[in-house]
Amino acid sequence: KLNGLWSRMVYENRSLLERPMEINIWRAPTDNDRNIKLAWMEANYDKAVVRAYETRWETAGDRLVIHTSSSVSAIFTQRMINVEEKWTVRGDGRLDAELCVNRDTEFPMLPRFGLRLFLPKEMSSVTYCGLGPRESYMDKRRSSWHGCFAAEAEQMHEDYIKPQENGSHYDCDYVKVEGTGISLTAAAADTFSFNVSPYTQEELTAKAHNWQLEKSPYTVLCVDYRQNGIGSNSCGPELIPEYRLDEAEFVFRVSLLPETEF
Repeated sequence: KLNGLWSRMVYENRSLLERPMEINIWRAPTDNDRNIKLAWMEANYDKAVVRAYETRWETAGDRLVIHTSSSVSAIFTQRMINVEEKWTVRGDGRLDAELCVNRDTEFPMLPRFGLRLFLPKEMSSVTYCGLGPRESYMDKRRSSWHGCFAAEAEQMHEDYIKPQENGSHYDCDYVKVEGTGISLTAAAADTFSFNVSPYTQEELTAKAHNWQLEKSPYTVLCVDYRQNGIGSNSCGPELIPEYRLDEAEFVFRVSLLPETEF
């Protein structure tokens, strides 16, 4: 009730979340973000939290529908984003999310917008349909192609000497993360981006060298409406408008489907 998000997800007596779900707007700044990251940090995007103001629910057949009005802000700044959350829990365990976002355009473009889930470490095998097998972003994808791919979470981390955002896959229809007989699939009618990583974005932000990184006790799954483009102005022009996550309003819809092998 504090933030309108899920603290636990259990399917067939198997836990899918090791920590509460989060609305996620931060990414570990890339080398190209060295100028825009100053505006992001001044806006306190790296300290953003979600607060719920009202929650109501209704039933429809075998579905439970939960509506929450929430905001994203830092503790000591005004609201950055207002979110109308709609969560539909179906009888078969499927969870449909619809996040209607209204952003204060006085704030700079967003690093990203999406959901972050902390899955059990054993859930580390990834299959997906989208741009792969190399990392891809909306303006950094020429070395990738559309297809269905499989990898382990460890293999999806790009080991840059200076830790930073990495390993995202753009224009995806679904991603499935599984292990020890259980899986969770994120799928959507409109394509999305995702990361699966053994590291949190906080760890990648804090460390100056790759040998300093410490792995998370979880498999970190980020399912993004979109990320801001990578080609920002570290040594060239600013990111062109079509690659900015700068809309005043947008809607992010995604479904989460748990399954077991038994």
